[in-house]
Amino acid sequence: MYYGGFSLFWVIVFAVAVIYLNGKINRLASRLDKAEKKEPVRPSAPATAPSLADIASSFSVESGTAPTAPAVVGPLEKALTTDDAFKTKVDGEEKGGQWLGKIGVAAIVLGASFFLRWAFDNNLIGPMGRVMLGVIGGMTFVVIGQFLRKKYLVYSDIVTGGGIAILYLSIFAAFAFYHFIGQEIAMVLMFFVTTLSVTLSVIGGTQQLAVLGIIGGFLTPVLVSTGENNFGGLMSYLVVLDIGILIVAIFKKWTRLNLLGFIGTVLLSFGWFANFYAAKDLPKVFLVLTLFFVIYLIAGIVHNVLWKKQSKGEDLFLITCTAAFYALGSYTILNPDYHSVMGFFMFFLSVFYFAIAYVAYRMNPEDKTLNLYLPGIAIVFLTLAMPIQFSGKWITLAWLIEAALLIGAGSLVRRHSMNVFGLIVFGIGLIRLFMFDMYIPDISTYLPVFNSRFFLTLVAIIVAYFTGFMFLQHLGDGDDKGRKEGAIAFFVIANLLSLFILTSEINAHYAKSIQNEQKRFGIERTGFYDNGGGELSERTQNEFRQKEDAFYKAQRSTQNRRNTVVSIAWAFYAVALTAVGFGAKRRLMRLLGLALFFITAFKVLIDVWALGEVYRIISSISFGVIALLVSFVYAKWRHRLQEVL
Repeated sequence: MYYGGFSLFWVIVFAVAVIYLNGKINRLASRLDKAEKKEPVRPSAPATAPSLADIASSFSVESGTAPTAPAVVGPLEKALTTDDAFKTKVDGEEKGGQWLGKIGVAAIVLGASFFLRWAFDNNLIGPMGRVMLGVIGGMTFVVIGQFLRKKYLVYSDIVTGGGIAILYLSIFAAFAFYHFIGQEIAMVLMFFVTTLSVTLSVIGGTQQLAVLGIIGGFLTPVLVSTGENNFGGLMSYLVVLDIGILIVAIFKKWTRLNLLGFIGTVLLSFGWFANFYAAKDLPKVFLVLTLFFVIYLIAGIVHNVLWKKQSKGEDLFLITCTAAFYALGSYTILNPDYHSVMGFFMFFLSVFYFAIAYVAYRMNPEDKTLNLYLPGIAIVFLTLAMPIQFSGKWITLAWLIEAALLIGAGSLVRRHSMNVFGLIVFGIGLIRLFMFDMYIPDISTYLPVFNSRFFLTLVAIIVAYFTGFMFLQHLGDGDDKGRKEGAIAFFVIANLLSLFILTSEINAHYAKSIQNEQKRFGIERTGFYDNGGGELSERTQNEFRQKEDAFYKAQRSTQNRRNTVVSIAWAFYAVALTAVGFGAKRRLMRLLGLALFFITAFKVLIDVWALGEVYRIISSISFGVIALLVSFVYAKWRHRLQEVL
């Protein structure tokens, strides 16, 4: 008992000493600051240019008078008028005094927490006495802090914040560990303390008080924890604390406070989850997780939306962290039992963020950053929903369709940001198409044209053409140069995809023919082995070589046919592009057709030296005839081709 009273005595002495010394430091800093603000001696007005008469009269000097020497500014006077270094020194000392006060209050809160824990372990003070001691101490700090507010604003916030933290600690201990009060009463009392802290910080217009109060609030469960599972008490406490932060966010743009609250909530929630979570806790954990998500989503945007403020990097960081925390947390606890619907869950989040983005845009259309960022998060969730819900080639198809919808919607409502998001999704879809969906597992069962690879590429071609036409549709809305360049780029992409899939299907068809030849050759070759030692019989060795030569000759013939067909197909595709260019009066299409003709000519020039005699003749003559016809059309009927078509 003696040891407990002795410790309490030194805690009180330390608190009084810190308060007294910090008050002396702040009073000294205040006096120095007032001395600095005294108006310095102003220099005399600058001399005006003398007139000619003044210059003449200056030569008549009365006897006994000497010309006045110019004033010399000594080092002392210069130092008095140039006091930047002095100000810096005083500012540093003042900040040091403020930090000493913060450290002192933190030490008092820490010491009070340890004292309550120590008193509990040694049964020195009754439970009710411990709680009342904490409440009285906290209220005393708050009253003293407000009494000092007029003269010592920063110091007042430090003392008041310490009192708020002690009140949090006392009420939480009374509810969770001593069970003096029920959950409802504890929530009301904690809400009262939160409201008190919020009110004082908002009225005083100082973020520091709110930050100190929130730090103490989040440290409370850690300092008085007994290591037992108390989900209801902890989560109720966090929800009330976060609601207080949300109330502050409505009236004050204190992003640091929001981030601090979010970090504290995540750390305490994760600490409970890592130690106590079980599958049976899923419903209540998901409910609390959703409450945290809603609170900090609103806290991140409410001030900007209500008061027509511009979002900054800290706001976007909080919005991003909130979305990521909720998505990852929900997926972690829901996926084991509800994997089949997790894609729909992400889709719901996407719709929800689109709705929030619409409300934010209607209330604050000037905040272009927020109006771009919220739809971006919605699109991220929509894009993630595809691979979570679907598998294989359906993912690629879903992304391509999503890209078309985003580009179309962006063009319809004239939102450039949605077009950008659509282009990003389209790029992701193309990457997946070429990385995962072009592989043919078994060429022997492959059907040209009637296959998923051809279908997905066809969808990508349609989306590329659609995007190009959307860019052309809105010429005149500004940035015509960029829209034209975008349209050209996507028309080129569409035609490259068309050429690629056309060539791939031709190659696949002839690859299937070559494989069939290989299988036939392999089956026939087994007949050349005898039933004994497995060696080739002497009579069949010549036949084997003949069969092998015949196979490779057939393979070369198939490859020659493939190269010839590819060249002819490219030439006809170039004709089609040129015709469409004339018919639709699209110079780009005509240029693409001409470019493809030149590429095909180069290919034919290379192929003729590798093709057999027959295919060399067919390839050269076919391409030459087509090229001459197109050239004749350009030379003779260019002005009439529109009527012919």
